[in-house]
Amino acid sequence: MTDPQDLFERIWYGHRDGRIDFGVELKLLNKPGSPVFSRSDNLLPLVALICLGIVGWRLGGWVGAAAAVAAMTIMIATTINFAVMRRLRQRTIDYALSGQTGFDDLWSHGALSILVRGEPDSETRGPDGDWQAFAEARLPKTAAERGR
Repeated sequence: MTDPQDLFERIWYGHRDGRIDFGVELKLLNKPGSPVFSRSDNLLPLVALICLGIVGWRLGGWVGAAAAVAAMTIMIATTINFAVMRRLRQRTIDYALSGQTGFDDLWSHGALSILVRGEPDSETRGPDGDWQAFAEARLPKTAAERGR
């Protein structure tokens, strides 16, 4: 069997070269205790909602507050949550590709899956799937492996 670090490098190069994609369990990762959870990303929309409600109250009474809160609620539901989840996904991929330890951590929590781009049936999910067998079978050897 190939060294796990070499197999991780295959995944790293596979992602860099656009051969593989990652699936990310956002609901699982968007909780305190997750290595990629950001309290500020989740708290700032609520703080903005409260602040806009206060400003609306000061400017237009209860009607202004209701309008500001309604507008911000729609904004959170349609735009801000998508931005928060996109940032979470990017942090997750960055953490997974930062080293084998980060990848193993996310894999063991069942937060990642990997698949060959264009082959949806090739998906392997953590923690039950074997990412090392996936890398061994579906990704080309790195230059370091070929030189040995």
